[in-house]
Amino acid sequence: MKELRQRILEEAQVGEGDIIHVDMFLNHCMDVELIERAGTELARRFKGDKITKVLTVESSGIALACFVGRALRVPVIYAKKFQTGYIDPNVYTAETHSFSLEKSYTIRVSKKYLEEDDVVLVVDDILSNGQSTLALLELVSKAGGEVAGVAVAIEKAMREGGKVLRRMGVRVEALETVEGVEDGRIILA
Repeated sequence: MKELRQRILEEAQVGEGDIIHVDMFLNHCMDVELIERAGTELARRFKGDKITKVLTVESSGIALACFVGRALRVPVIYAKKFQTGYIDPNVYTAETHSFSLEKSYTIRVSKKYLEEDDVVLVVDDILSNGQSTLALLELVSKAGGEVAGVAVAIEKAMREGGKVLRRMGVRVEALETVEGVEDGRIILA
């Protein structure tokens, strides 16, 4: 996606290690029109897959997931990281670890929203180590559903997430792929 590529090259910042900050347009201060176009493009790539639900984890992937769901005309579910008083206590759970935040979480989705006849598209803003994505796949598996694939705005190819998913036979679609970071510069595929 040419526009996303340009924004990454011009605006994204490299943090400690190979953390790539795209919060100025993708996941904190959001360029809603860009995210809508990204969601529409990801939905186009999975259009014929009979998807019934879009699933993400809170919170950075929610906006993109909403636009993918809108384009596919299906509900969007997000896995919560914390048990709250307003979530049904009857939930599917999975453990995940965020390397960027250096925290582990139990994610949860109410059993009434994820069912065995669902064909689920997992969506996130960035695919790095893939831990959140693997936990989302586990939730779908626990529900007895089918995973259509994983759709992300940015895949960090220098990390293992995408490779692991592809070895598992999961279809992964990324709008842009970061090959690496050199001298503070982002190298795209």
